[in-house]
Amino acid sequence: MGRKVSALQDDGRPLTGFVLSLRDLWAEAGAPETMKELAARVGYSQPRLSELFNARKVPSDDLLGDVVQALKGDSAVWLVRLKALRVAEERFQAAASRQGDSLEARIARLEEEKKRLLTLTTHPESVIAQAKAADEAAAARALGASNLEAQARALLTEAIDQFRQLHERMPIVQRQADSVIADARAVADRCLLDGRTQQERIVQEANDRAESIIRKSLQEASALKQRTIRETKAQREKAAASVDRLLRGADQLRGEAEQFLQQAETRRSNMETRAKIEIERIIEEAIKRLEAAGANKEVEMLELLLLDFNINDSHTQVRGRHARRPAPDIPPPSQDPRAGTPQPQEAPVEPAPVRHWSPRWGFPPQRS
Repeated sequence: MGRKVSALQDDGRPLTGFVLSLRDLWAEAGAPETMKELAARVGYSQPRLSELFNARKVPSDDLLGDVVQALKGDSAVWLVRLKALRVAEERFQAAASRQGDSLEARIARLEEEKKRLLTLTTHPESVIAQAKAADEAAAARALGASNLEAQARALLTEAIDQFRQLHERMPIVQRQADSVIADARAVADRCLLDGRTQQERIVQEANDRAESIIRKSLQEASALKQRTIRETKAQREKAAASVDRLLRGADQLRGEAEQFLQQAETRRSNMETRAKIEIERIIEEAIKRLEAAGANKEVEMLELLLLDFNINDSHTQVRGRHARRPAPDIPPPSQDPRAGTPQPQEAPVEPAPVRHWSPRWGFPPQRS
């Protein structure tokens, strides 16, 4: 009989997060339940599937597509996520291999950031898939924390019920001890009454027997009472320790889920801001080319578009290659040297009304 996959901890590696999402897809599918059954269904060996589900190796397109199809998932979406995973895994390995903060290391990090921005602008579906995966993982962790909290509450209720039952049993034990003592005393009294007409020896034996019965009854009652108190205390400490442990686990999972959501939101905001900045750079280049070609009307439209893409006035004073060049000075109208009076000028042309940019115009085509 095949075995199920072992537990896998999230260590922050992109491959580990990808495999955890794939395991969630397997859990939602329900069948097959073991690695052997899955290997028989997809037609791959168990060692290859073990490398995949234990995050030891990035899978190939064919292997991932067959596994996702067997688990009733969308192969196209997972292949897009696999492509993004390969890029993230390369960056992770490069960052892990580099040490120090030299100039070469900084240049390498800037090159990787540039590649990632180009990937975001050309393949936005990978960003959407990553955000969706992050939301699913955060929801799963929040659900796990809620389940742990419910289990902790159930254990606490059970411990309280057991303590109440033990507390209710103590008066019964006390009454039983009192009954034994009363019976012993009654027997002793009867022996004393009967021994008045008998010899002194019989009376003494009756007294000794009564004292022995009373002492034994008191010892048994005391031992039962102490044992009951110890058991009650042990059960109470065990229940309190279990509840504390479960509550700490639930708080830790809740904190991790909140931190994961905050990191996902920060990444999404940073990606959006960088994408807008890249679009502004592309528009600036288009403006320079249109100014060189003399297309002033298109330049005005692109400038309006550039104003709409400004992010919270965070870079209104652009420097470097994004700085705007001043418009060239227009020389005054020349006069005819052969005449003493200036040449007649044409009537001034009314400037065309400025049209504000609207989102339904779309983006202008980018020239190569």
